[in-house]
Amino acid sequence: MFDSTDVRWTAVHDRMIAFFNQALTHVAASTRRGGRAETERAAAMFSFPEPPQFCLGYGERTIFGHGSARGLGEAMLAASRQAIDAGIDHIDDFGELMLFGDGFGADRVSDMTCNIVMDLFIGYTHDVVERHSIPTKPFTVQHAGYDVARSRWRKVKANLPVNPCWAPAPPVLLVPKDFLDELPRMDDTAFWDWIYTNENEQLRKDLGYLITSKVNRDDIIAAAKRRPKLVRKYGISYAKRYREQPPKPYDFGSDPRFKVTGLDAAAHFAHLARFEAPGDDSSFCDFVASLVADFKWAVEDRGLWKSFWSGTRPFAEDRVQDLFHMAILLSCRDRDIDVSPEANSGAGPVDFKFSSGWSRRALVEIKFAKSSSYWDNLEQQAPTYMQSEAISCGFILIVQHEDRHCTTEFVARTTGVVETVTNATGRSYQAVFVDARPKVSASKKTRPTS
Repeated sequence: MFDSTDVRWTAVHDRMIAFFNQALTHVAASTRRGGRAETERAAAMFSFPEPPQFCLGYGERTIFGHGSARGLGEAMLAASRQAIDAGIDHIDDFGELMLFGDGFGADRVSDMTCNIVMDLFIGYTHDVVERHSIPTKPFTVQHAGYDVARSRWRKVKANLPVNPCWAPAPPVLLVPKDFLDELPRMDDTAFWDWIYTNENEQLRKDLGYLITSKVNRDDIIAAAKRRPKLVRKYGISYAKRYREQPPKPYDFGSDPRFKVTGLDAAAHFAHLARFEAPGDDSSFCDFVASLVADFKWAVEDRGLWKSFWSGTRPFAEDRVQDLFHMAILLSCRDRDIDVSPEANSGAGPVDFKFSSGWSRRALVEIKFAKSSSYWDNLEQQAPTYMQSEAISCGFILIVQHEDRHCTTEFVARTTGVVETVTNATGRSYQAVFVDARPKVSASKKTRPTS
């Protein structure tokens, strides 16, 4: 954010520094007689609840945080008292935030920033909403930035998009892609790792340890943390290092951590899909076959293969399994079909429930031909699933990333195993080969010579 040239964000650094200097002012005043009110003001400032409007964080099951904001605030208040006792009554650089002690984990840096400048994100969201005509509703947003002049968190009313995935539905606040990354870089653990790695000799000197003395890393860092002036010194060095080598935002193009590829690809498939819902249960297996055929067609002929790769590296098998399940969920939803993959969505049967009141279960599996366990899974796992009385039919989508898995020999061996499973179970089981090898763009293909 500090590197942004957009006028909206150019004052963010100064605002952050002003916020913490105001907190230090309250802590300093709290040492005087009758300073309890100042302590309460400082404690209120150090409250950084995880803002659910952003959907940023580590929670896999909730966007509402894990309730540790109060504990972190108390630790920051105690650390700020140590800084005041050491004669530090203000900070000038963001790196000096390390003065405020342990607990500055990566997610907390994000929470802190989102709280302090939330009003700027509200303004940014308004601009995007207006540009794209996104529906909104009125909300009251708490912790919408801190009013230093009045020593209180702001509460504002704003028209914002609605997050439909939760009840009650919170508003949505948007963040520029350039501000997003896997983890914030300025956190407590990364700070001390960098200091110990890059400033080990000087750190030992500053602490009065002989360079040759056998003092372990944890003891050195623990001793340094108790020295606010030393933390300040290294915090400034740490911030300077990141000004010289600023972190890069997340690469949404290659999407190495599969953050957006799955949903984008699934929506693309849902738009392309041509299959229709079956009229009755007798045509169920034909329906699943056409769904699988559409997926193969979209991958091979409509560019969906690109979603199987992060640059030149293929996504892991479970990522592509997630992509497939999202694809059938979205496309079946448009046809009034309820799809229920098993909890461990990489393997096992899939339930299809139809609006006409009947349901059937099919085995729809994705396997990578390049997997070291490919043949074992093909020969052992599928027959186990196919033995279920509820299985109407089975399909295994074999994803081919390399030329050697597209040979006649490989295909024939796989087909033979699948036929054996069909004969052993007495149920329809089909292999569908999905060629996910990178394709040459039609615009780049050379015209054949006559």
